Amino acid sequence: MASRSWSSLPADLVNEISGRLSSDADLLHIHQVCPHWRASTSLPAAYRPWVVAGRALRSGLIPIGDYSLRLPRRGAQRMEVGAPPVGFPYCCGTSRGWLALADDDRSPTRLVLWEPLSNTEIALPCPSPLTRIFFSDDPLISSNWIAVATQLKGLIGQTTLLWRPGDADWTMMYEEGTFEIDTIAFLEGKAYYIDIQRNVVICDLNTGTDSSADPSPKCTRIFNVCSVVRRLCRCDRLHLVRGAHLVACNGELLLVVLRLGSHPSLVEVYKPEWTLDLHVELRDRVMDLGDYSLFVGGGDTFALSAKEFPSIKRNCIYYIDEPCNQKYWISVFHLGSNDMEEIPYPEELKQDKTNWTPYAWFCLRKPLRSNDFEASLRE
Repeated sequence: MASRSWSSLPADLVNEISGRLSSDADLLHIHQVCPHWRASTSLPAAYRPWVVAGRALRSGLIPIGDYSLRLPRRGAQRMEVGAPPVGFPYCCGTSRGWLALADDDRSPTRLVLWEPLSNTEIALPCPSPLTRIFFSDDPLISSNWIAVATQLKGLIGQTTLLWRPGDADWTMMYEEGTFEIDTIAFLEGKAYYIDIQRNVVICDLNTGTDSSADPSPKCTRIFNVCSVVRRLCRCDRLHLVRGAHLVACNGELLLVVLRLGSHPSLVEVYKPEWTLDLHVELRDRVMDLGDYSLFVGGGDTFALSAKEFPSIKRNCIYYIDEPCNQKYWISVFHLGSNDMEEIPYPEELKQDKTNWTPYAWFCLRKPLRSNDFEASLRE
């Protein structure tokens, strides 16, 4: 090597080395070595998906307390995006690159949406109690976005509320108890989620927009996604469903199913179809998502393209493990090979006795590639 320049390393070797680096700072440094290395590697995707980790471990039904944005990689480095609004220490939503923040975890009186890049704040009426907030679109780029809030009902159920910009207060969206909502998928003017009985609920958000009409959207229950999934299992013994999540991906609605035990496929992806008698059929199993990967398991679910987000792997399911499981931080399921990669729980958080747990996915929709950000990576 003494007789050769570092710039003469083969491009595939440089790319292989960069793929084994754990921090954005290291990735930026290797990108800056020389033009050849820069052409052989990708600039760190600073708008990569992050994990919102929270200290509270109270069944996920109330806003978390102290929270931290961390990269879903080994080491889980903390990322700083600026100071949140003063007086709003509790996070109760992570949709569309925004954080929904409340002033109290049990009896909130103020609610604000905060976009870290532009430091934009949007005040919303505050329902109390409050569990989670979801948004149908980015408020900075859409005038027709809708917020959906969940409230505790009984021991494990929740009701859902709806708010449109300009509304004086929230409207009841679906009063029947829903399961602890981790997922609401928005697609073509409809919201899709799974209720307490594991039924899919479809809410038409386009109804009720006329001020003279009932402001509540029309909601339809489709029976029963988990029973359909169990019937698809051809094993000698029954494998329970660990979780089911709906995700909008490239203009289609997909159902991600996670199984327990030694099932041949720990994760399966299907295209659901609704029958005339209000049942769900899972006809086509999806084996290849193309350049996309799906992010499920907590808060906002979404699909990202590996071409736009080079820090992620294509055709994978990124899953936030259950809060009670502190052995692993993130599980990555490779659909093509059926392999599973488990990212250990960060030692830094494990040593903290206040029970940091993965709460939700969070993804900025714009790149953080300013000079200030690149300077922070070099430190």
